[in-house]
Amino acid sequence: MSTRRRAELVIAAVMCGVAVASGATATASEAPASHSASNAVTQQAVPSQGSADEAKGANTARAAAHRQWGPSWISGSYLNSHGKKWVSQPYRSKGKWAGAFVRCYNNRAKMRVRILNIDAGRYIADKTEWCNRDASIKAWTNNFQRQDRLKIILLGNQGSYVSAYYK
Repeated sequence: MSTRRRAELVIAAVMCGVAVASGATATASEAPASHSASNAVTQQAVPSQGSADEAKGANTARAAAHRQWGPSWISGSYLNSHGKKWVSQPYRSKGKWAGAFVRCYNNRAKMRVRILNIDAGRYIADKTEWCNRDASIKAWTNNFQRQDRLKIILLGNQGSYVSAYYK
């Protein structure tokens, strides 16, 4: 088994295990600025002691994230030769939330991930962070219509794995 494929399997296993173990939501407004790989899905909404509708909403918000495509390896040499930018093919989110995960493999690299709504002609998620081998950048949004076409845009110069998630 190649080293690249083994790394992809390890990343997928860690992200799935964390998502199942935490049962947490990943909203753009709740996303912490954490650099730990154990936060594949961000903080969860704690239901207040209230009506059954509030409890049902909290259970819905805890739904696990599902990978729609990826991880796709984008090399640093590709980014440097293409103006430090990579753009995915258009896709439609299978859920009400769309997320982009970027895992970069060099220390002290500043990377930016954006989600573009092609049909609306605007960016609906934007996240910039410093990377290291143990960190991932997560951008989540629900600011789109169900059938809108989306693209993930990666800006930076370090080799990275990019994946699209939904829930």
